[in-house]
Amino acid sequence: MTRLLQVSAVLTLLGLALMVWSMVAPTPMPVILAMSVGQLLGTLAFGMFGYAVLVDQVRKQRVKGVAAAARRAAARHAAAGSGAAGSGAAGSGAAGSGAAGSTAVSSGGTASAAAGAAAVQPDGEASS
Repeated sequence: MTRLLQVSAVLTLLGLALMVWSMVAPTPMPVILAMSVGQLLGTLAFGMFGYAVLVDQVRKQRVKGVAAAARRAAARHAAAGSGAAGSGAAGSGAAGSGAAGSTAVSSGGTASAAAGAAAVQPDGEASS
């Protein structure tokens, strides 16, 4: 992209030089060159600059989207990881006893969610 911007800058300066020449020496040839070749060079330089800006913005959006997707995936992975290994009940003997592995009862009589978000007291109220 740097090379494209450099070429765009050179074309801009050439077009500007032709237009200044037509103002300094207002004879037919410099005016015709400024109006045709200078216009072509300026338009081409502007198009190249616009393309470089567009590509840069698309690249930034893509990087931002990939980073956001990575954060979402990491959050999902962390949530899934804590759900599977929250209390150890899912992999041990809970499957044979009919429990789905979503809660585990500790020795104090409270049931804790596998994700660790809230604990349920024996009287049925949730605590934080």
